[in-house]
Amino acid sequence: MALDPSVRKLLQMLENLRVSNFNSMDVGQLRRMMDASPLPHEQIFVKKVEDISIALGDRKLPARLYIPDETCRSLIIYFHGGGFVFGNLDTHDAICRLASSESGCKVLSIDYRLAPENKFPAAAEDAYSSFLWAEENSFSLGIMEDSIALAGDSAGGNLAAVACLMLKDKGQKLPRLQVLFYPPIGADLYSESMREYGNGYLISREQLKWFGDMYLRDDRDALNPYFSPIMHPDLSGLPEAIVVTAEHDPLRDQAETYVSLLRSAGVQATGIRSLGMIHGFLSTASLIGPARDTALMVWKLVGMKIGRH
Repeated sequence: MALDPSVRKLLQMLENLRVSNFNSMDVGQLRRMMDASPLPHEQIFVKKVEDISIALGDRKLPARLYIPDETCRSLIIYFHGGGFVFGNLDTHDAICRLASSESGCKVLSIDYRLAPENKFPAAAEDAYSSFLWAEENSFSLGIMEDSIALAGDSAGGNLAAVACLMLKDKGQKLPRLQVLFYPPIGADLYSESMREYGNGYLISREQLKWFGDMYLRDDRDALNPYFSPIMHPDLSGLPEAIVVTAEHDPLRDQAETYVSLLRSAGVQATGIRSLGMIHGFLSTASLIGPARDTALMVWKLVGMKIGRH
């Protein structure tokens, strides 16, 4: 399917603003630019929103809890995108509000440690520990331990997948569901989607490499299953997965390959390709109809699986 006309206009606008040309920026400049995103966001009503701090051993992470209804007993733990380098509770506030409103679940947004100040596997360890914290504090959160999903977009989708692998490998209790929006799942330079959409579709092959350089300690980390889940030797026993890809995204093929590998390992996995869309489309849900339609469909599905029995 051709690129959605609204997406084409958005890409042209961002190109004119040079939002996508950040390779020459330092990290501070990039974060300031992304924090001041020109994209408008609707203010979605959620009954209660509370900024909290979660204690993870010797460190504390800021987090934001969204409560759509005091009687809700299910939880989505959400990890924001941003290439492991930028993003925070505010940049993904609208996404989390929509997730909570449409799923009927509480959402706990995690402000995990960013690179390059905190190299791999810092963010992955934060994602893993956040789930354990939520489990241990299920009573105070007002949730059931067996109704927790891990979710995220882009780098956050990677962290949700990796946290599930870490929990499985360490013999911990697993979340009920993993929800991955256009995640980077493995080192990839030569897939069809990388060749076709690796330039001119919001995120480029060069930018993906730059993010990897910021996050990873050295080239060997690129093959670590806790960065590249596609390299894990045993995917069996993982939670059910919903993996959402964008048709015009260089990361599309690796994420869809992950769906196939999960199914081959006996894991229930649903792959959803959003036609005409590009990487990062969740952030455009207030502007682009098909992006919103996909987001609403996925969050309602999540609510049916973990929150509305």
